[in-house]
Amino acid sequence: MYISLYDLGLFILFAVLVVCGVYLSMVLRRILFILGSIREMLQSHQGDIGETVSLFKETLNNLNELTISLKETTDQTNKAVRALPGDFADAVDDLRENFETFALYARIAGDVVKSIFSKSA
Repeated sequence: MYISLYDLGLFILFAVLVVCGVYLSMVLRRILFILGSIREMLQSHQGDIGETVSLFKETLNNLNELTISLKETTDQTNKAVRALPGDFADAVDDLRENFETFALYARIAGDVVKSIFSKSA
């Protein structure tokens, strides 16, 4: 008695289909378990979720008001800056450059003092 290649191929195909079926049923069982866990979690936090969803409208309204207020403030600031004379703007730039120079010197002096005290300690 012998087994033909056709019968062996059918047996292997049948075995692969059975293994795939068992694997897919295990995956489906796991997916259903995960979905059940998610459902339980959603039910336990239903009040919190409802409160969060109810606050969305108020949050969006506050965000819209903030955006409008920010745009108005920016427009007013732009108008104020454009109204400044050119000499004043130049004076502010010079003051900023002088402050940056002072900050650089102060940082260098601080580094020198730090290095002196760190070596002596």
